[in-house]
Amino acid sequence: MANISPNRFVLQSSDGNTKVDYETTSFSGQPVLNLTQGPGGPIRHFAGSQIRTLNTEIGTLVSVTTQMTVDAGSTSFSVLIPAVTLTSLSDHKTISTEAIITHHTGPISFPVTGVHETYQFIPLSGVASFVFALIGELLATKPPAAAA
Repeated sequence: MANISPNRFVLQSSDGNTKVDYETTSFSGQPVLNLTQGPGGPIRHFAGSQIRTLNTEIGTLVSVTTQMTVDAGSTSFSVLIPAVTLTSLSDHKTISTEAIITHHTGPISFPVTGVHETYQFIPLSGVASFVFALIGELLATKPPAAAA
């Protein structure tokens, strides 16, 4: 029996307003996170260094900045990805987790003192699975062109 780590997590809130499709590695070799917020909201795409990960004892915290202002603060979206082991490449596991929307105050936010982050928690559920990134694998293993 193989021990395989999933590389794709497709999650959504019970009302369907928040949807997350996160791949730890895509065909380009970089992580990709697609986020939908709000009913019928647009899909926002994040890739590579736009995605921050932090391994903790409770799972991997995956975060993206969804709104940034020069001095009034920012908003970030994070999702906690639990540790999951698959038994085969075709296996998938149902997971439940939390997303966190964090509103950060900026240097000119009012009031200057007090709480600088507020949180909104969103329960998510979905599936952890393994997907092949065939295009990236083909590009990585493509033999060099013959010299003329």
